Amino acid sequence: MNNNVRFSLFELNNLVKESIAKLLPDTYWVVAEISEVNEHPSGHCYLELIQKDENSDNVKAKARANIWSYTYRMLKPYFETMTNRPLSRGMKILVNTQVVFHELYGYSLNIIDIEPGYTLGDIELKRRETINRLIADGVMAMNKEQELDILPKRVAIISSPTAAGLQDFVNQLSNNPYRYTFEHKVFPSIMQGEEAEKSIINSLANIYDSIGNFDVVVIVRGGGAQTDLSCFDSYQLASNVAQFPLPIIAGIGHDKDISVVDMVANTSVKTPTAVAEFLISKFIEAEALATDLTNQLSDITNQIIDSEKELLNNTEIKFQYYCSSVISGNIRKIESLYRKIPFLSKDIIENNRESTQVAQTKVALSIQSILNLQQQTVNKNNIKLKSLLPQKIQSEKLKHSHWSQTIHNLNPENLLQKGYSITYYNGKVLKDNNSVAIGEEVKIKLNKGLIFGNIVRKEA
Repeated sequence: MNNNVRFSLFELNNLVKESIAKLLPDTYWVVAEISEVNEHPSGHCYLELIQKDENSDNVKAKARANIWSYTYRMLKPYFETMTNRPLSRGMKILVNTQVVFHELYGYSLNIIDIEPGYTLGDIELKRRETINRLIADGVMAMNKEQELDILPKRVAIISSPTAAGLQDFVNQLSNNPYRYTFEHKVFPSIMQGEEAEKSIINSLANIYDSIGNFDVVVIVRGGGAQTDLSCFDSYQLASNVAQFPLPIIAGIGHDKDISVVDMVANTSVKTPTAVAEFLISKFIEAEALATDLTNQLSDITNQIIDSEKELLNNTEIKFQYYCSSVISGNIRKIESLYRKIPFLSKDIIENNRESTQVAQTKVALSIQSILNLQQQTVNKNNIKLKSLLPQKIQSEKLKHSHWSQTIHNLNPENLLQKGYSITYYNGKVLKDNNSVAIGEEVKIKLNKGLIFGNIVRKEA
């Protein structure tokens, strides 16, 4: 080709277009990772495909790709039905493409077919890697080991505020036919898409900050597409759920797949409504247990009462027999003594007559001695009283004079005459400047008259 030939840019791009069409006329199956995906209102789907270096994770190849609307209408439901996932960032795909070059838009790939099986394999591979990593970290079963409170009354809810599943959950919980009362607080979260993982983890962190206010955490979604569950297979989210210090119940709202979050959560049920039913069932179980324990306690109490009654009856019979035996024996002893009394009385009277006379003499002498001593004590006390009474009277007069002078000196009227004043606030004597605020009115009583003022400054 003559190097002196000049091309316009359009001509050059058109030459490239024709050359690529001749050199690459067929379609090619290409493995790539999606880095960007955008569904246009026109129905077209625009993607950016990349390939990363396996060792450094750096991007070493990149291309724009298009799925035109007439093709996307067929590929989208087919792919999502097979994988339960939408086309999304970070997903590896195997696509049948046609290499095209446009004079204005440059190089791109037209996707005409997709193989869901390859993506399924990659998704499952990543899922298994996540599970293996959790097992290696030793956290896979940590949340399952958290003991669920017997009455999980205080519920922290992670959900989108507008999710239909949230409304179903709250209605089921609040309007349960047993009238059990629950306390709940919603921590608003994004539950699908690229921001879901980070949003749910942030909500867990917020719950942790007030963890003492809750008994259980529930993650409810519901009402969303089955294809929006990829975040629940992520390592970061599953790891946070597994290690959270409260039991977590997952009710993500899917029937076919079990996500990694379902696997690590303390309890997993299919729907938000099922989560509410599970919590209500815990109250039913607790009530049944309480009823059963009450019945057992009643039975045991009745058994103890019956046993004690029987023991009491046996004891009463034995006691009656013992009392009857003792009384009979004592009656026989009394009768024997009664027969001996006439003979014993004569001996006792004769033996004690002399002792009684001697005792009477001793008592008379003792009484006279005591009377003499008491008379001497009375005489001494009379003499002391006569000498001390004038002194006591003089002392009391001095005390009376002293207290009269003290009372006179402390009289507020006398203090006012000396230049002192009394300050009143709200009708009470003001003793502390902390009892009145700046600007408030006080009344000051002087020896002669009253003055009123407002507080402008206070000092300690």
